[in-house]
Amino acid sequence: MPDTPPPESIRAYRQADREQVAALWARINRELAPADLREAFEQYIAGPLADELLRLHDVFAAGKRNVFWVVTLGDEIIGTFGIEARGRDTTELRRMYLDRRHRGKGLAQRMLEWAESRARALGFSTMILSTAEIQRAALKFYRRNGYCLVNTEVAETMSVRTVGSGLKRFHFEKPL
Repeated sequence: MPDTPPPESIRAYRQADREQVAALWARINRELAPADLREAFEQYIAGPLADELLRLHDVFAAGKRNVFWVVTLGDEIIGTFGIEARGRDTTELRRMYLDRRHRGKGLAQRMLEWAESRARALGFSTMILSTAEIQRAALKFYRRNGYCLVNTEVAETMSVRTVGSGLKRFHFEKPL
């Protein structure tokens, strides 16, 4: 009988995951970077993205009804995602990243359903999220999953959520 690869699993983030998560976030952001924004993306990776990773346990503290997960395949982290409270009834889907080698297999769908299910269990009734114009597949994915566009903005300044540089951001929400 041939060896079959272990199935992907979802589990809570651990401090020991930091190096693999940092590498995944950096790789995916480099893949997303348009040629004219490569330098801005490198600044984002080294600045706000790295800072949030260092503070992940504080940002996604269970006492705040925030949770962060990793998706593993064997010992490799191939995805990340979390939910962060934005009010009594609203939570935000954050840092949903999936390695490109594992896309198109239904795993992103499983990740989203996991986040929505856990959000409902924590008492949230609405999930919000935002994504950039350069993430065309994500835009289609969220719309296909019932997320409605509620706002569009042009992000001029870099923050923990955006590279800035004039990228258009789309804000969505969905009742849970």
